[in-house]
Amino acid sequence: MDALGKIYNVVSIVTINSNGTLNGITVAWITRVSIKPPMIAISIGKQRYSYELLENIDKFGVCILSKEQKDLAKLFGSKSGRNVNKFENVDFELTKNGIPKIKNIVAFFECKIVNKADAGDHVIYIGEVINQEILKTDTPLLYGEHKLM
Repeated sequence: MDALGKIYNVVSIVTINSNGTLNGITVAWITRVSIKPPMIAISIGKQRYSYELLENIDKFGVCILSKEQKDLAKLFGSKSGRNVNKFENVDFELTKNGIPKIKNIVAFFECKIVNKADAGDHVIYIGEVINQEILKTDTPLLYGEHKLM
């Protein structure tokens, strides 16, 4: 294990609606970057299908998972939306902006992309939070030391 494994992050699913194509990707690289206005940043690998979709839209969602949702994290993190409809057996709804919001999560953010930055093999998308909800008081699922916790 390297020292970077000691950085613990909340596990989330970034959700996307690109002209009716719904997709989501499990991420642990998410952080708050501004309080006023509220903004968060996500980091998505350039080789991912989600990266292709994010390049063509202006909004995304972030679903913060609970410790009980490891199976969802694995589903959205192990299969490509290019080949599989990840939402097929997942309980979700669309926001008024058409962004998928998975049900029974800890919290949800809907963001408008306001900037992006190249970061090696990833792109960092900065999103201004246009909607946020706390849906449960459960402890979020964490990722650290290269495993889900």
